[in-house]
Amino acid sequence: MQKYFLLIITHYVKIFFVFDYMNTHNTMKKHLLLMTLAVGFFHFAYAARGDKNKPTWLVGFYGGVNFTQPSVLNTFSVTNHLGPTASIAPKDYSSSLSNMGHQFGFAMFYPAFGNLHLGLLPSYNTYQYSYNGEQSWNEETGATLNKETDHTQKLRYFEIPLSIRYYVGTANFKPYVEGIVTYGMMHTADKTANTNFIRINGSSSSTVQRTSLKSDYSDSYITSQFKLGFGTGISYDLNQIILMLGASYNININNVTNEKNRYANDLFVGSSYDVQDDLNLHTLKINLSVIFPISKITKRSEVECNYFKQQREKRRR
Repeated sequence: MQKYFLLIITHYVKIFFVFDYMNTHNTMKKHLLLMTLAVGFFHFAYAARGDKNKPTWLVGFYGGVNFTQPSVLNTFSVTNHLGPTASIAPKDYSSSLSNMGHQFGFAMFYPAFGNLHLGLLPSYNTYQYSYNGEQSWNEETGATLNKETDHTQKLRYFEIPLSIRYYVGTANFKPYVEGIVTYGMMHTADKTANTNFIRINGSSSSTVQRTSLKSDYSDSYITSQFKLGFGTGISYDLNQIILMLGASYNININNVTNEKNRYANDLFVGSSYDVQDDLNLHTLKINLSVIFPISKITKRSEVECNYFKQQREKRRR
């Protein structure tokens, strides 16, 4: 059975190389993504077929929300001080609770050694983070012109997390802990910049201009990412299905910013005077999973979900 697990991993590694090659064609990547998930599912089903002496496979799906907190490695800016009449405030990144995204995917686990399970969890993920930038100039009239911009970035990745999960106890209701290694391939990214120009003169202020920009921002990020994570959760076995509620904390081990393209986006560099910092992304994920145990039917030499097996036996009675 272990050789099938290695075969599946090899299959996904090949797919990721194809994703790199096809990076400029998003439509083909979407189709390839669906084919990858389908092929991976049937790989697991075939691996369990007719193997009555091995533990049951667990196959299902999951979804949930995530909260992202950027960690700044190096800060960059378009403008610089030329004298005492100008000031640039550092970027103020929002807290993780303000940066909510979501994810969904398939879950496939193999109980390799008792309570120790090996899992593959291909998923599609949307992450979001935001920050505020402020600049000001002193005018000859004595007034101050403030430029305040809210920046919001949304990143979408196709990811393959590999999980090593250990369940505590043997009861139907049991907790678990896990370690996670994730490889991700960027699908798309976009950026929105909402800017207010405000003139302050003594105790009075007025809005001079409001602008809003939105554009593709994919070239500002590298196409791949690696993550390390750990998690915990609870599992409740209802016999026909297993419900799991879990949380995991994941950290990028590489800078997600494309340094070569930092100043390449003329729209945001020239209009909002903004460029991307070097960043690591720290993400808290909360997922609800619905898992189906896969039983081996020796007589039929096929894979069958416990629920459908019980329904078939009821009809025979």
